[in-house]
Amino acid sequence: MTAFRINTILLVVLVVASVSTQAQIIRIDTVDNSNVKIKSSQYKTSRLYMYTIGLKAFSYEEFPKILNQTNANNLVTTVVNGVFVKLNDNQISYRIATNFYKQNITFKNECEDCEEAKGQVKDFSARVGFEKNFVYGMLQPYFAFDIGYRRNAFKGDVANAGTLNYSNPYEVNTLKNGLSLSPNFGLKFTPVSHFTFSIESGIGLLYSYEKQERVSKDINRTRSFSQYNKWEFLLRPVSMATIQYNFGLAY
Repeated sequence: MTAFRINTILLVVLVVASVSTQAQIIRIDTVDNSNVKIKSSQYKTSRLYMYTIGLKAFSYEEFPKILNQTNANNLVTTVVNGVFVKLNDNQISYRIATNFYKQNITFKNECEDCEEAKGQVKDFSARVGFEKNFVYGMLQPYFAFDIGYRRNAFKGDVANAGTLNYSNPYEVNTLKNGLSLSPNFGLKFTPVSHFTFSIESGIGLLYSYEKQERVSKDINRTRSFSQYNKWEFLLRPVSMATIQYNFGLAY
């Protein structure tokens, strides 16, 4: 076989190999992307905001006991009686809250047939605490703990509840100043940006110093004083239901 024929065969092989290789190359800039679809995430996460202001819209809870009232375990409903602010840091929020309640009340004292008290109760509390979120998302369960100061005062008149002459009528002033501890579990719901709704449930522990002043309604106007230190366990089925506004994007 001559050298010319060998060179010719080699040239033909190279040309065939080159054409075969070029046939397998696809230019990606010519691919039609009209049918390419990127699947969006199925999970929604709420935005992170640095600050929150809120309104305590509703609560259903026990209040500190006044004198020896027989219905001290009754639950009290309050509406729009508190405000709070929060500093949010990832899954932990630090909060400061305050609320005030004033109401005219009537209750039985000592026993159902013993005495009846009528007057006005004033309850004020201020507390600091934190919230720890368990997950991110539109629905966020969380744990909260608050420590604070509580002041509860009652001023009114006490008389016999019935025909039984249990005691002489008297005027009374009571004042409690105490330390409160409140663990709670809650759930937050953020349907739209900036706005959050939440509900909490828990218990309250109150250690207080109480002063009682009684003035008899007789000619001598006899005055007496009493002082007490006590612990109280307060049930809070709905410690607070809130409306919150979030602002200041964290990212």
